[in-house]
Amino acid sequence: MITEELRKYVRNSLSEGIHPGEIERTLRTTGWAKEDVCSVLENCVVKKKSAILDRGYYKSRIGIFTLVALVLVLAGVTLYLWTDRLDLANKNDQRVREFYTKLSGSQVAFTDAGELVFPDERKFRDQKNAYIENRASFLEADLRTMRLTLYEKGIASTSVAILTKGKGRSWWETPTGDYRVLGKSVNAYSSIGNVWMPYSIQFYGNYLIHGWPHSDDGTPVPQGYSGGCIRLSTEDAQGVYNFAKVGMPVLVLEDLEKLDFGMLEPKSTHSDLPLVSAASFLLTDLSSGETIVEKMNDKKLPIASLTKLMTAVVAHEVIYLGKTIKVTKGMLASVAQVFRPVAGDGYIGLDLLYPLLMQSSNDVANVLSGFVGDETFVRNMNAKAFSLQMNDTQFADPSGISPQNISTAKDLGKLLQYIYYKRPFLFDISRGVAFENVGLIKIGETVPIADLKNFNEFVGQPDLIGIKNGSTIAAKQTMASVWNIHTEKGDVPVAIIVLGSNDRKKDTEALLQWVKKNFAVL
Repeated sequence: MITEELRKYVRNSLSEGIHPGEIERTLRTTGWAKEDVCSVLENCVVKKKSAILDRGYYKSRIGIFTLVALVLVLAGVTLYLWTDRLDLANKNDQRVREFYTKLSGSQVAFTDAGELVFPDERKFRDQKNAYIENRASFLEADLRTMRLTLYEKGIASTSVAILTKGKGRSWWETPTGDYRVLGKSVNAYSSIGNVWMPYSIQFYGNYLIHGWPHSDDGTPVPQGYSGGCIRLSTEDAQGVYNFAKVGMPVLVLEDLEKLDFGMLEPKSTHSDLPLVSAASFLLTDLSSGETIVEKMNDKKLPIASLTKLMTAVVAHEVIYLGKTIKVTKGMLASVAQVFRPVAGDGYIGLDLLYPLLMQSSNDVANVLSGFVGDETFVRNMNAKAFSLQMNDTQFADPSGISPQNISTAKDLGKLLQYIYYKRPFLFDISRGVAFENVGLIKIGETVPIADLKNFNEFVGQPDLIGIKNGSTIAAKQTMASVWNIHTEKGDVPVAIIVLGSNDRKKDTEALLQWVKKNFAVL
């Protein structure tokens, strides 16, 4: 469906000189329909009246058709791998890499900050109504009512019970949004959970709709056993499986976990803002999304290692981090770092998140991205940014070294809001909170977490929720932090973002104290 959001993205991208072929690849990666993308692109290119651009665009279309054909071939291979009992710990196996590359290539088809951060029931209803008006067949998984409904040519035909979903704000929370059926398997074997999943339908990354899983001997898994998939009874899953077709829309809706927030009430008088060196800063209330105060929060600037916040999100969502990742020499940087993975050794992916966020390890960023391929990983970073409406953000590498890792304080506020509501454990890791285990996965076996020194400032302060710093010549000093501000009516999570700073710690401290001084806080 062509929306104003799609038109705006294409117009902005063309105005910035991005090649139409690259625009199409990005949008197709994020799940926009090819015919809609091409229609908007052709219209915008004609308006620009650029013959050179037109020729480049149509040449790129040839490449796209070739790419689509290749993807179709890989999709067939992936379905075979899905049902084959692979050892996913063997990262040098080409088939295993193809398996994960396919998972990492699956993206949200229609999401924005409204769905992902504050699920907007009205917009969900609008999208659903559009499918109904177009007489489309689709699946609707309502995780609030725990019902999955089949719509055939726009008419609700069957509704079945959802038996299990991922726990909210957990490591395995079921993602909300508008997806597509990516693949099907009558009886898929999960090398992740070592169980069989009858009538499986893949709709995003590692997430599926399926019947009740069972072990080799037919023993069903326990009730609480869940990795975030949408689980049905096997009988109901069979009916859904028979109805679903590859490419069919899958709407997933969930309310936020009910959290009791306070309110920032201004005092009768306000003191002037403190003098800060940052070129841009933003203070925002994450509970409401409202800006408290800002300076040039829409200015595009290099963000240095704040990039790694998105690296952590994407790694968690597109790679199964419970298995070990084998390090190759090509993944490692040439400069020495405090934590340095050893080529040839294997590291549990969840363990690697600690040096990534605590010590800003460039090596770890490269290991995570190199597993599925740097180009594929960065493409997923940009696709995730697009899905969060971080419209002024562009990632060039997973570490933040490149000055082409560009964002705004406003966009980074959206990312912090997403992490706060959907992936809060990443903030815990940034503070050095040592989890003993995640489900059956033991944390700290491959990385000495207790021995890692945390390079983030303010660690240990009781009101700190999450933090990440960065520094390069181009970006100067950067910092993104989230704090609990205590009020009489409850706590309020406040994000403080500073970019282009000469002293990120001093600037952040000054802005934090300004909030506490000018609002009714305890």
